[in-house]
Formats: sequence, structure tokens, C-alpha cells
Amino acid sequence: MSLGGGAGYDAGMGGESPITNSTPGPSPWYLRLPGAPCIDGFRWEECKGTGGVKTLLVGPQGPVAALGFQNYVKVLDAETLLIWFQRPRRHGEPTPPVELLILRPREMDLLRGDLDFISIPASERPILLQSEPIAQSELNTTRVVEDLRAEFPSHLRSCDELLLLCSSSAIGNGPVFTGDLALLVAKPSQSTYRLYPQDWYNRLETDFGYQWVTRIARDPRTGRIHGDGIRIGAFVLDETLRRVDGGFGPT
Repeated sequence: MSLGGGAGYDAGMGGESPITNSTPGPSPWYLRLPGAPCIDGFRWEECKGTGGVKTLLVGPQGPVAALGFQNYVKVLDAETLLIWFQRPRRHGEPTPPVELLILRPREMDLLRGDLDFISIPASERPILLQSEPIAQSELNTTRVVEDLRAEFPSHLRSCDELLLLCSSSAIGNGPVFTGDLALLVAKPSQSTYRLYPQDWYNRLETDFGYQWVTRIARDPRTGRIHGDGIRIGAFVLDETLRRVDGGFGPT
């Protein structure tokens, strides 16, 4: 299966897990797939003239948001979207937090200007809005393997679990370069979260910009966490949430 060439290459899947088929994946690739998460009356469109970098959230009157790379989108209810992302890490600095935004597209102002020429600087959040989110919060990514507390937006308080992928500067700081991928397991109803380093992936001898994990989901039947990615085979995490079970991994 191909996710398109918006980034200038064929972002082919190494192998999908049926558990993650309806799980949010990063923009722009996964927002171009049929059934991408959105609310009724709105749709995702490629922003013409940007080489597939930006994806527009378009409603009956026009676009209300432009998303750059690495935004994840989840539908909370018939009117509300959760969008999360992590800004790129600057050299020598800690990893930025994961940012959570709550949006109600029907209440948002239309974007202004020529969208083909509106850039999204790498240092800024990778989403353009004319209206501020109705709620937002941040999750620190500089500490791993310990329970951390956070104030989640009230719209997530009834959510028992939210699984996110992020980078953590608490990983991969040794003399030999490794990846810094972590699984962030958030418990919004308990106001806590925890980061689990993905040892199986971080210690691979691979090009981390070529093979990367994009989706993660818990199987409601077994309780196991499944994942897949771009040029990454479907995998299942073991009980540590840091290693894979059964020999799955990059292909």
C-alpha cells in the first residue's frame, strides 16, 4: 500500500496491523487516505502549489486550518477534533513537549491570504489557524519511565487512555547514536502519563528518517499494543512496552 509521495518519496507501508487501521497517523500521508478522521461537513484537501507539504481542513465556506508535517488528528465527537504534534528538536536542546489542541471547526474563522505561499516555519507549531483552539495543553517529553502529572483539557477528562508517539531527549544521549522514539501512554481521566523508550527501534542500525513508526493502538480484546509505520512491519509490544514480541519490526 502506498501513502503517496507528498514528501518527495514513496512512503510505502512495511505491513499494516489490522488493529491500527482506524488509528490516527501523521499528516500529510494519513490524511490523504480514505476514511481519514474528520467531522461531517468538512474534508481534507492537499494545498495546491506546496508539493504536498500542507493539508487543508476545508468546510462549507472554505479552509479553516492548514496542517504541515506530523500532525495527528482524532475525532472526539460530532463537533470536536483533537490534534497533537511535537515541534522539531533543536540541536543541543531538550525535546519540545507534545502539544494537544482542541478544535471545533464549525466555530473557526476562515484562513486568510494565499495559502500556496503561506509557510510553516520549522520552529513554529506545524498548523496554521485563524482562530485559537478552544483548549490546549502540553506534555513534557524530557523524562521517561516514571509517572508524570499533567492538566489535560476538560474535553479529554473522560478518556481513560491516549497512546501517542514522540521523541524524548532522555533517550539516545550516549556516545553511539540511537533513536529517541518513545511511546507516551496518557491517562487523561487520572491526569497522568508515562513515556516508554522504544528500545527495539532505537537500537536498530537504520536510517531513522527512512523507516519510522507512525501508528500505535491497543487491541481491546487482548490488551496488547500493536503498531506499524512507514517501511516498518506490523509489530506487537511485549509486556515491558519497550520491546517487540514475536520478532516483528522493520522490513
